[in-house]
Amino acid sequence: MCGIIGTTKQLGEHKIDEMLSEIIHRGPDEAGTYFNDTIPAHMGARRLSIIDREQGSQPIYNEDGSVAVVFNGEIYNYTELRQQLRADGHSFETDCDTEVLVHAWEEYGKEMPKHLDGMFAFAIADETAESIFIARDRIGIKPLYYSFHEDDLYWASEIQPLLHAGIDVELDEEAIYNYFNLRYFSWPQTPFSQIRKVPPGSSLLYEDGTISTQQYWKLESTEHDGDIDSFADQFRTMFEDSVKKRLMSDVPLGAFLSGGLDSSSIVAIMSEECEKQVNTFSVGFEDSTYDESNEAEFVADHFGTNHHNITIDLDSMDLFGDVVAQYGEPLSDPAALPTLAISEYASEHVKVVLSGEGADELFGGYWYTDKIPRHQHALRYVPDSVFQTVRRLEPHSPVRRQTLRYVSALENTDTAIRGVVQQFDTPPEEYLTLSDPRGENSLDSMIAATRNNVDQDTFSKRMNAFAIKHWLTDDLLYKVDQSSMAASLEARVPFLDHNLVEFAYKIPTEYKQNGYKPVVNQAMKDILPDRIRNRDKHGFSVPVAEWFRQDHYAITKWLDYDRVASTPYLNADKIHNIWAEHKQGADNSRILWKVLTYVAWYHQIAADSITNTSETMPS
Repeated sequence: MCGIIGTTKQLGEHKIDEMLSEIIHRGPDEAGTYFNDTIPAHMGARRLSIIDREQGSQPIYNEDGSVAVVFNGEIYNYTELRQQLRADGHSFETDCDTEVLVHAWEEYGKEMPKHLDGMFAFAIADETAESIFIARDRIGIKPLYYSFHEDDLYWASEIQPLLHAGIDVELDEEAIYNYFNLRYFSWPQTPFSQIRKVPPGSSLLYEDGTISTQQYWKLESTEHDGDIDSFADQFRTMFEDSVKKRLMSDVPLGAFLSGGLDSSSIVAIMSEECEKQVNTFSVGFEDSTYDESNEAEFVADHFGTNHHNITIDLDSMDLFGDVVAQYGEPLSDPAALPTLAISEYASEHVKVVLSGEGADELFGGYWYTDKIPRHQHALRYVPDSVFQTVRRLEPHSPVRRQTLRYVSALENTDTAIRGVVQQFDTPPEEYLTLSDPRGENSLDSMIAATRNNVDQDTFSKRMNAFAIKHWLTDDLLYKVDQSSMAASLEARVPFLDHNLVEFAYKIPTEYKQNGYKPVVNQAMKDILPDRIRNRDKHGFSVPVAEWFRQDHYAITKWLDYDRVASTPYLNADKIHNIWAEHKQGADNSRILWKVLTYVAWYHQIAADSITNTSETMPS
């Protein structure tokens, strides 16, 4: 696991070292650089040594030194690939997975990502072809940012190195509006119009001062035939294989354990496969309403793990500034706080953890999987005009506005997806100085694009596509990557093996409803206690609603009226009214956390880098 940076602009060693210093947490063990003025290419990597710790220093080259790679991630099929490439005439100098990339590039060219099984973001410099090739894994587990600026390409694992590369950046109004809709920045957008994300399952080729992009993977939605038993059997076989692959390591590893179905399934398989006692790590909350540490302890006891638990309370808001400073873009997910805390604690014991992200999106773990289709069916004879009337009346209602938003969202598939994505919350234009731009990357465009990933135009199918393409990648996986790497900890996600994702995506909707993740539940019935399989989904909730009613410095500092007023696009009067309503008993915590995170991000990271601050300030 590493962090990578690079550019085709000849910035010099000092600037490259400066960019690398911004991601030292991603690779504290060592650094390496590459300079080639022929292509041109200046790039580097920070390394967290996991496999072949002695020989895996980066960059790594091909036989004659004409091809070099910097790489972040793990290639789980590297042993098989190495055997095949050796049979094709390539020679290897190390036992690390990174080296297969340079030879795979020589053998397969732009098609090479299709041959990789893993999580990855990498850059390959080819002196002979005078080209740069960068690629990101299929699901977007590993981040990869880029900027094409004045005919030069820049790339990095995080945004901060790009801000230090001398690129002039401006705030992206459409992206920021979308953030207040979504609570995250969805690819290709970032808060800066000059910096983009490489989409999951895509690559970018730089040649002759131009760039071209290619999508090398997409989900196919044709449904499998079968019943619950056959799907459960197939899942179990594939899941066991996925967990086994992710136990590949030359350093100690463990697992995040919540006590829910997903993390408990991972720990169950690890306990069978690992010779040593498994280390598990969980988060508890001082507020018993949110605490499920007793469930994690039950699972740990059942499987005999070496269990560790930390407790989160209001004092943990002391970490808020660290969380925001670590993230190059705002992420309004309160779970980022405990995720960073548990990552820091786990890193004192292990260098790799397995985590359960992806199971809810793939197997039907969210409330809306069942409820919205049932409610839409019950209201199927209600004329569209009734839903539209409710939508017009909602802003003027003194009570139950969120309920009215939910009812109006049941009108059709598009409105239902929009409602879920917005969490049926207050529209951003009610507290921003921006209105919905409705451009090519708007929420409406993202929702419409889900039709390209389904074989049936239903809410369940298209909501599932949206959750996998956007929410999973740019909230859940971004959160885990940034938090774990801030602590120099590698997180692996067994549910997101791309073969397992492709399989799960084709399971008929009926086997993702009528119960909580029925395929996973059925598959694990012989190994998990009934207490775990039968409990309701708890979720990783944080008691921020209560926190906003108290005066912790991290909250009052960033929601100070003058500070909010000096942050682009925010209406300070309306936001302080929202906060006052919350203190009086309303639940506006989701809006307030979005604002809190955005304000702190802007003043800690963005303000010094933006070239158009005066133009973007609200009047």
